[in-house]
Amino acid sequence: MTPPNTAHHVEAQPGALVQTRADRHLAAGQWLLSAAEDTQRARKEWAENGITLLRCGTLFTAVRLAASLVHAAADSNDLRDVDAYLGQALLGGPVFADTRWRLYYALVPEGTGRLPSWSYRSEDAECLGPNAYLGVPDPTHTDPGVGFSYWCVPPHDPETLCSPEAVAQLLKDGLCRLTVAEANTGA
Repeated sequence: MTPPNTAHHVEAQPGALVQTRADRHLAAGQWLLSAAEDTQRARKEWAENGITLLRCGTLFTAVRLAASLVHAAADSNDLRDVDAYLGQALLGGPVFADTRWRLYYALVPEGTGRLPSWSYRSEDAECLGPNAYLGVPDPTHTDPGVGFSYWCVPPHDPETLCSPEAVAQLLKDGLCRLTVAEANTGA
């Protein structure tokens, strides 16, 4: 008897729920689509273009971060290294990149913009509040080499978001590294 193909074989305890990556992407996609004005149109846009507009401020808020800030915090310009850093620094919370405009978006809980630590705007970071619309990639788009927008840290569970505190710490780390780099080049 040959052993089962471990790539497809999953042992589980009786009664345990086993979710595949495809199941998680589907569940996260369904959840994200509930922020669309027209779910059918959004689903079609994901299928045809890989991106659709979703409204912030209901299910989630997004923190827009300049790539220079994120790369400074990660101490790398290599997208794979930056993605790994984001997964660790933001505790697995969902983040996607727009490589055309050199921006990152961390999805945080609705209401984050009302926290005192997020009551500001800068060139490097902005909390997008209610009624802001955001071009969100299909949750299956996780390759930085394909298209202009991809998930650095894909949503793995519906409603699992980045901690606002972790995003604030990333912002502080990035700003600190940028300040040090500017001081070193100006000396």
